[in-house]
Amino acid sequence: SSGINAEWPLRPGITFPRDKMVPLLKVLLLQVTLVFGVHSQILRFPTATSVNDYIALKPDFSSIKSGYTVCSWVKPSSSGRDSFYFSYAKGGAHNTLLVGSSRTHCFLSKCQDRYAFSNILLPGNWYYQCLSWKSGDKVRHYINAVEGSLKNNVAVGGSLPLGGTLVIGQDQDKEGGGFVAKQAYSGDLYELNVFKKQLSLAEISELYFRGRCARVNQENVALSWSRILSEARHGNIKDVDDACVASDVSALLSGNC
Repeated sequence: SSGINAEWPLRPGITFPRDKMVPLLKVLLLQVTLVFGVHSQILRFPTATSVNDYIALKPDFSSIKSGYTVCSWVKPSSSGRDSFYFSYAKGGAHNTLLVGSSRTHCFLSKCQDRYAFSNILLPGNWYYQCLSWKSGDKVRHYINAVEGSLKNNVAVGGSLPLGGTLVIGQDQDKEGGGFVAKQAYSGDLYELNVFKKQLSLAEISELYFRGRCARVNQENVALSWSRILSEARHGNIKDVDDACVASDVSALLSGNC
């Protein structure tokens, strides 16, 4: 449709005034948002970092066999330091998987294989960051669907250990703790998902170019953003509504959705 007329036809011969339909649609959209509101929910970590701001959970990674991909929209509020927002630890392997906005580390197979990627994300800007691994292939790192670095034959024959602890917003120096304030993440996170396979460049490009407000197909997701949002927050993490719902409203009222 090219837009909304003064009256909307409900069925032949019956119309409904636009000025009454618009408020009705807004109410309906609000109800949808209350049910599916995680689509527009950002986690905002304080600019002044501390060891108190984090989310901890026990994810079920049993569906991950020989590869995975971690992707997230990130908007850091600072730069020039080690800052990590995803830390998965199991027992003595406290750096099993570590993803950050200033450096990205991948440690697998109880730290026998490790590789550090250097990347600087400028404060105040949104980026789509992905780290992927497949046994016998490569560790790949992407910023905005551009492959920035890779390493061959990392943790060949290894697998992501099950039963570990995932912490969002801090770097674990021991499973479930050992946080250091200067390594804490500061800024926004949105749509952080762990996929149960190594996504291809084409798949990551599709996620990126569809835009930040697009829904993520859950078919290959081992850990979803909605699961992360359902966990208890510690410290001063804020839940912030994104502009995605407002964009949905505008599209709906203009007849473009």
